[in-house]
Amino acid sequence: MFQLYNITSEKMKKNPVTLALIILPAIFLVFGLTFHRTWFSGDPEYAYLLNGINIANLKSVGHTDNPGTPVQVYSAVVLRCAHFLDFSEKAELQKAVLANPDSYVELERKISIIINAIMMLILGIVSFLFLKNIWFSLILQATPFLSSNLIEHAFTKVSPEPVLIFTVAVFIIAMLAYYRSKDRNNRRYPWIFAAIAGFGLATKATFLPLVIIPFILLEGWKRKFTYLLAIIPAFVIFTAPAIPEYPHMAKWFLGLSTHTGTYGQGNAGIIDPLKYIADLGAIIVNNAALAILLFCGILVVFFSFLHGEFRKKIEEHIELKFIIAILVAQLLGILMVAKHYHANHYLIPEISLIGILVVFSLLYFKEIFRDRNARWAKSVPGVVFGVLLAGSLLNIPYLQAADHGYVITNEEYSAVMQRIDKEYPGYLKTYYYPVSINPFSALRWGSVYSRQYNLPALLSLYPKGIFYDTRINAFQLWEGEIPADELVRNYGGKILLIGGPMSPEEKQKVLAGGLSLKTLYFGRTQAIYEVDTVNSALFQGIVSSKPLWTYECNADTLTPDKTFFVENGRTWKNSWNESADAARSGTWSVKLTGENIYAMEHMIDSVAPGQQYRISAWRKGGNNKAFVVACSPEKGGFYKQSANYLSIDEKGWEQVVLNLTIPVDFKGNKLKLYLWNDSGNTVYYDDFTVARTK
Repeated sequence: MFQLYNITSEKMKKNPVTLALIILPAIFLVFGLTFHRTWFSGDPEYAYLLNGINIANLKSVGHTDNPGTPVQVYSAVVLRCAHFLDFSEKAELQKAVLANPDSYVELERKISIIINAIMMLILGIVSFLFLKNIWFSLILQATPFLSSNLIEHAFTKVSPEPVLIFTVAVFIIAMLAYYRSKDRNNRRYPWIFAAIAGFGLATKATFLPLVIIPFILLEGWKRKFTYLLAIIPAFVIFTAPAIPEYPHMAKWFLGLSTHTGTYGQGNAGIIDPLKYIADLGAIIVNNAALAILLFCGILVVFFSFLHGEFRKKIEEHIELKFIIAILVAQLLGILMVAKHYHANHYLIPEISLIGILVVFSLLYFKEIFRDRNARWAKSVPGVVFGVLLAGSLLNIPYLQAADHGYVITNEEYSAVMQRIDKEYPGYLKTYYYPVSINPFSALRWGSVYSRQYNLPALLSLYPKGIFYDTRINAFQLWEGEIPADELVRNYGGKILLIGGPMSPEEKQKVLAGGLSLKTLYFGRTQAIYEVDTVNSALFQGIVSSKPLWTYECNADTLTPDKTFFVENGRTWKNSWNESADAARSGTWSVKLTGENIYAMEHMIDSVAPGQQYRISAWRKGGNNKAFVVACSPEKGGFYKQSANYLSIDEKGWEQVVLNLTIPVDFKGNKLKLYLWNDSGNTVYYDDFTVARTK
């Protein structure tokens, strides 16, 4: 593909100045590998980690918002390779990773830094071979250092941003190859550009503005439309693990497009005009290097437009066409990000184009002043590089402060955990979700965004992963809600709530949800609260409370006509599912297969709003796709199903529990209960228990 214009690697080795191409990648590598990051940062690292486990185990992904699929595939490859090479590891991949997740996140981060450092070196070498100017290569290599935001993300995140830095570098190499090609009409260029664009879009939608660059550069409408159409199969290939989630992906991006708030929230509409204008100003202020060099590029085009026939200049100087294409992409990117602007990393694709914009501007001036001031023109690239390098040094204080922030965050986490173990040994540890920095919250975040395929392993490895979810004001064992009485009965009344320091508004919301807290420690990123069970409405009167009534069915007894299960005169449907293949108590259980998916239907009479029930059953199999269900028999009425199991016995039977309060808008006065197997596999149920608690 690439013509090297008779400059060989041997000549490069003989030219000492080219050794300079190693310096910036080496700096990037050394400082990147020694930079710190926040341990257990769930968003987004753990979403990619757990989806990496999914792909490594040939399952579909659960996170498509970016879409981010190449990052998930990268995660899967790293996990598979690391697990294969760790000959001391006895556990299978899923449990090995989940047992020590942050070490794998750190491994993925460091490998990403190494890959980008190598890509920076390749970009320098290839651009030198194409352009025969060491200063141009150094300008391209210096681009990442112009943005502290870009560098911080490259050094600290396992996310789409480091992959986008790599992708834009590949994109620039393709642009240089096209620029130096003697046959720009070659049919391969639309396909090459389309492959890179498809990969970029699969990584993150913020790459979208860069799609315009090849469309402007390619000659002839046939090649332009070939390029656009070829992006579609490229995108499909690079998002293959996410194909089952395409409907969700489409809904997500439609929401982003048709609402004025972040993440598809806010009012319906394209933009909020006042906020949009304010965000444009904020982007300019917060991204000085991008704004200044973008403005300089616009001036280059403006003065070209003023002097001579503009269209003719574009035809005579393809460098001007490149400048226009890059500027259009950067401006479109800024306009797109301003719609939902709240973070600068969304501009990383546009920031990554700064260097190539400068290079083509210098190439354009070189062509314009070919016959004048030749010596001056030769010195300009070096001066420009010096200015860019000096500008990049201004980011050092911010990066030092950021690195120190990560260090003290981790130190505080360690100190808080040690304090809890030393001073509160008899307390149950629960975690304030979703705003917490700890392994439990990070793993739950990843589990939620990976279709919960890893939930059974998490329950096995972390049977005390208990959270207080402030969004619903309830305690949960992973995804299963735990009522306050069961929390006290199973774990005692001494409870800690651990997580991020709550603002007065957040704490008031928790109080309104029925939980009173005593602050034991309030720090920078960690806080410890003791749950005041005496003064918490959620715990009022539960210590001595007993169910109003309770009964169960263990599937061992049938009616004389063998049409129902029966226990103490109460009947349960679907007796034909009775099986002696497995039983937790007695001899029989209920067997549900992929064909017979419902059983144990039972009706509770005289149901009224405000009543509370606890329904449980013990199951074996199903991988959290087998449920206890309660609903109103009335069409369009109440429906609720269990989330996961709360405990597991020594025989491997899992207790599935459904706690519910009859809502005020409940239809009718009957509550239907049943078991449902949605796993496609064989599941056994036993010891179905129903209790009214209020």
